[in-house]
Amino acid sequence: MIHREITPSVQEAIYVDTGVSRFSGNPFIEAMPPIEQTKLEFLTLLSNYPPKPSAATRKAGEVVRIMELSAINDLVFPFPEYQKAGLALATMMRDTYVARSPLTVIDRQRRHALATGGADGFPFPANWKSSAKGHFMMAVSGMGKTTFALAYLLRYPQVIAHTAYRGTELRCHQVVYVVLRVPHDATLKSLCIQFFDEIDRLLGTNYARQANSIRHVAPMVELMNRVATAVSLGFMVVDEVQNLRNARGGNAEFVLNLFSEIIERLGISLLALATPAVQSVIEGSVRNARKLASYGETVLRPMAKNDPQWQDFCETYWDYTYVSKKGSLTKAILDAWHDASAGNTAFAALAFVLSQRNEIGGREVIDVSSFARTAATDMAFLQPAVSALRSNDPRRLRAFDDLIFSPRYRALRKLLGANDEQPTRGGNDEFEDVCAVGGKPTAPVKRTRKVTTSRRSPIELPEEDPLAR
Repeated sequence: MIHREITPSVQEAIYVDTGVSRFSGNPFIEAMPPIEQTKLEFLTLLSNYPPKPSAATRKAGEVVRIMELSAINDLVFPFPEYQKAGLALATMMRDTYVARSPLTVIDRQRRHALATGGADGFPFPANWKSSAKGHFMMAVSGMGKTTFALAYLLRYPQVIAHTAYRGTELRCHQVVYVVLRVPHDATLKSLCIQFFDEIDRLLGTNYARQANSIRHVAPMVELMNRVATAVSLGFMVVDEVQNLRNARGGNAEFVLNLFSEIIERLGISLLALATPAVQSVIEGSVRNARKLASYGETVLRPMAKNDPQWQDFCETYWDYTYVSKKGSLTKAILDAWHDASAGNTAFAALAFVLSQRNEIGGREVIDVSSFARTAATDMAFLQPAVSALRSNDPRRLRAFDDLIFSPRYRALRKLLGANDEQPTRGGNDEFEDVCAVGGKPTAPVKRTRKVTTSRRSPIELPEEDPLAR
């Protein structure tokens, strides 16, 4: 059951007209932050520049300056592609509620049908049509997909509590967005439990406990559908979609079917983030690929050596030089920096931080030899990835994901202050059957243990069925 008390993570609804005619009179949309007025705002609002080191900072002790280097991880450079993706997300997060206004009769019927499974003779309304959309963002790892998504979502409250709208009672919670990550083994169970854990964290519910009592995928997915509807979830971000390539059997297809159902049947917009490795998964599922990119796609590419954007990027980072002898950013340094990173955002930032860490207390200068030494020593194990990036060969790009997700790379990033923590997985074994989402169950996969017949706790219906009051 949802706790009605307003907690620090829940914002009380304040309704403001958006100026968009089709959004008018929709409390879920009007409770969101104001819409950006210009395209430029999608860049200025997403960028983040931590305090730059002063001349006094560069004269501080060696250990102090080495620890100050972690501030560079907070820098968010506004790439032009962010503008396109930001506009897409702003639209999707609101369009998702156009067909799901809680004040309309058809939405109340839809919510009631999902909550009860149509058991009381009220089926899912045949004339309801989803207004949700999907957007696909693809880039090699380290190009800022996740950084962009999380930076944009910071503008939105994650949970909004409604009590009344224009004199009409409206008591419900609206979960504006959730962020999930496809686990490395791509199991359906881990993904579902991750969803329930996130809802429980936000609302103080106990859905994860209920879900863990379910052995089969069909009822768990159905519970996920009902919970997402009950909490009026508007937007879902699914990161690391390329991990579906590790799925066993037909699980990858079933997860993609789930994503399509989230958009089509639940009316929830979805942003999928993936590396080029995902192509081997989605190439055989044209329908699902079309749904995931129904509102277009954004591709982030490494910066070329002679790209003006590369120079802008490096000049921005150069302001965060902590060595005592800050010199000029020359063309030779730009080229050496690119040679060490191949224009990949994460590799470039890593090369800059490591070069400074090596030079502080030593030569106290960043130059061509600084980047060359870092590439040959600290980043030597990343050179196959850098070489693949330089080649721009799709087959080689798909192959290097495993390298940059290696424990050594993660340990290095953690040492430098980056947070690459993975979500925890549920503790139970994987499902004993797999169901095609929205359809009839398929034949069960090979069972790994004997099915027991012990009694389990009954599954409680989500509280916010609008017709149950």
